[in-house]
Amino acid sequence: MRKKINYELKESIVSLSGACFWYWNSFHSFLDSCGVPKFLQQKYPKEAYNKYQVMRNILEHLEESNKIEVINAIISNFFRLRNAVDRDALDEKKAKQLLSEFRGLVGNDPIEKEIERRKQEESRVNYKTAIDEHISQRKRLEDLNSFFTSLITTTEYTPQQRGYKLEDIFCDLLQISELEYSRPYKTPDGEQIDGHFRYEKFDYLIESKWEDGPIKQKDLSIFDGKIKGKAQSTRGLFLAANGFDENAVVKFSGDSPRIILMTGEDLAMVLNGRVLFHDAMKAKIEAIVRYGNINFPIRSI
Repeated sequence: MRKKINYELKESIVSLSGACFWYWNSFHSFLDSCGVPKFLQQKYPKEAYNKYQVMRNILEHLEESNKIEVINAIISNFFRLRNAVDRDALDEKKAKQLLSEFRGLVGNDPIEKEIERRKQEESRVNYKTAIDEHISQRKRLEDLNSFFTSLITTTEYTPQQRGYKLEDIFCDLLQISELEYSRPYKTPDGEQIDGHFRYEKFDYLIESKWEDGPIKQKDLSIFDGKIKGKAQSTRGLFLAANGFDENAVVKFSGDSPRIILMTGEDLAMVLNGRVLFHDAMKAKIEAIVRYGNINFPIRSI
């Protein structure tokens, strides 16, 4: 749809072309700043047209070709003027009066209005996208929770197979939580790592196990050895579906613990949406820092 400029507004723009500009260089610089094409300016040479005629013809051409952005730029640039450009050769009082009347006709800077409109549209789109993403993430979390629950009740898998499924569930959870992560891999010397993720500038190696009973000290010792062989910024998260032996927990809750323990109960609370994973990590880290408790239960948040 072609944009037609209000007649009174168009006449005001035409009048301002003569009231604000005396020198042709200034006038053409103004047109350049508005994005008026050179070929269009050259179509109306100063030898045959005055500034009023040039502006009128340019506006009509822009209307016919539907160059809305250029029209808005012309209006906006005049809107921002407070005086004649070539003041040494023009009546400043008249220019100021015409500019003031022009601003009254326009009301608001069209470019500022367009910027605000685009910001509002962007906010609306971003909000809708955020809602859609939240719904999608919620659905994925519900699916993970259903799968985790089925692993608890089914006899279809061996403990080792359940352990592999647990690795997949946890990595999917990290993805939903928008954390940088890696799925299970082996180091060059053949050491098995069940995954890795970054949280608050620390690297966390993952160990996932689904044993019939609680994890013993031996498994924690092996995992601790994997961590000690890495950079100082490396920590570990041990995920055990059936929890940990209390003696093992006490053993590894000494000075400067680098392992966070997460039970199946902890994981279930995150998967069913009662606690965000980020909040769970924050609470567990705080429990280690303040109390040396590496097995802080998420239900206590």
